[in-house]
Amino acid sequence: MKKLLSITALLLCVSLCLTACSSGAPSDSGDADTPYKDTIIWAISSDQDTLDPQKNVNNMVVMPQLYSGLLRIGMDGKVECDIAESYEVSEDNLTWTFHLRDDVTFHNGKQCTAQDFQNTFDRLLDEENPQRHTSSYSYIDYTEAVDDYTFVIKTKEPKGSFLTSIANQATFVLDIDYIEKYGSSLGDTAESVNGTGPYKAASWTKGEELVLEAYDGYYGGEPATKNVIMQVVPEQNSRAIVLETGEADIVSGLSPEDAVRLSEMDGITVSMTESNGCHLFQFNVASQNAPMSDPKVRQAIAYAIDKETICETLFGGLGEEPMTGVVTSVVNGYVDVGVVPYDVEKAKELLAEAGYPDGFDMTIMTTSLYNRGVEMGEMIKAQLALVGIDATLDVVEGAVFNEALSGVTPDQFKWDMFIMGSGGDQDVDIVVKRIAQTSATGTNENNYGFYSNAELDALLEEGATTVDEEARLEIYKRVAEIMIYDDPFGVYMNVRKNVFGMSDKVEGFAVNPCSTFDLVNFKVLK
Repeated sequence: MKKLLSITALLLCVSLCLTACSSGAPSDSGDADTPYKDTIIWAISSDQDTLDPQKNVNNMVVMPQLYSGLLRIGMDGKVECDIAESYEVSEDNLTWTFHLRDDVTFHNGKQCTAQDFQNTFDRLLDEENPQRHTSSYSYIDYTEAVDDYTFVIKTKEPKGSFLTSIANQATFVLDIDYIEKYGSSLGDTAESVNGTGPYKAASWTKGEELVLEAYDGYYGGEPATKNVIMQVVPEQNSRAIVLETGEADIVSGLSPEDAVRLSEMDGITVSMTESNGCHLFQFNVASQNAPMSDPKVRQAIAYAIDKETICETLFGGLGEEPMTGVVTSVVNGYVDVGVVPYDVEKAKELLAEAGYPDGFDMTIMTTSLYNRGVEMGEMIKAQLALVGIDATLDVVEGAVFNEALSGVTPDQFKWDMFIMGSGGDQDVDIVVKRIAQTSATGTNENNYGFYSNAELDALLEEGATTVDEEARLEIYKRVAEIMIYDDPFGVYMNVRKNVFGMSDKVEGFAVNPCSTFDLVNFKVLK
């Protein structure tokens, strides 16, 4: 029988798991008086770019272990209280009052109060020294620490995705002493991290491993495992091997073949859970980048790509299916608008209407940083050739990919189409506004392909201030129609699954659709 765990089975395991804690010096064997290891090895595909939650690109694996905030996304994908014990909103939906726990401390033992949240938001909202996520919080008018344990956020207008936004890692509380001491270098080293999460950053060798050490003063209870080592193993096959050999207790990002193969092995379990992430091939639609600036050309490409065949061929073992919207079905505001059908003749017709009856040359960038990213690029290249488009595939390393995408001007961006992952948040407003709203700076920031559509911009503003759920769905249905059919933002490919391989000795494993892990009860039998 295949050992493939669904999210339901995982949550059941979590609800039944024990909460015993290990102690003592770090070692693979743990103390003699506990049946559990005191060090867990987790093989991951890539390292963090920073441990600063306001600069990190939504890494929901590591950040929630080091930091915490007012709210969080629970294991069921819903917003729940964290450092805030409760909250209320005014009748006009503008003033949010949070009542904080009084037992929260930073990793150095310093008490966490409302003033720390005030300092955190001051840094986040500073437009003269913006952080990566600053623009996403421009809806906030001001914040106020009323007293030690009462914190107020006043918004300029009602915000439909407010709670989800405040549960994002960008609002994780920071220590003002560390902000002042490290400045822009905050999060560049393990020593510059002082959060309120269940784990401390014990050491960080960039590109190799991040060592997390349990914080015994964590307000949610001391973690069950003393140390978690995040080891960077870039090659997908190598991650499968270290699990097989017992060098790692858990691995992320298995290939479909390895997931199926490992699930048949004794001593190993593979979990596949729903995620809020997807893959897409985004267009560079900068006005000077013809022919991609022509919506008909992008429509033609969307018809020329057989999404269902690609998903079945490359991800069939994982059960990953084509996207039917601009966010996945577990995200607030999801609307099913279907899949652009595979239609070669329609693609040729649109190309002719756009003035390219014989096709054209283009460049597609992809990377192995994304699961099957190279193989997807190869299949797309072959399918585009059938409509006369000669695509050159540019396969880049992960480091090049991360550095080349953001903060550049159109003349610095050389690709016509490029792979991208979308998701990381639980509300369509946050996801789409970040990646598709017209950039006001002249550089691409998070809108990597320089997308700009006036109707979409207006809809995104309307959706952001709409609190009625039915009205929001109507708005975001039109948003999806524009981005997928009318003025294609990109070609949305597969809904990603959270895929992990782990030893059968693992207990307490839990992950939500944002790929956030609850490591407090995470442990491994010796």
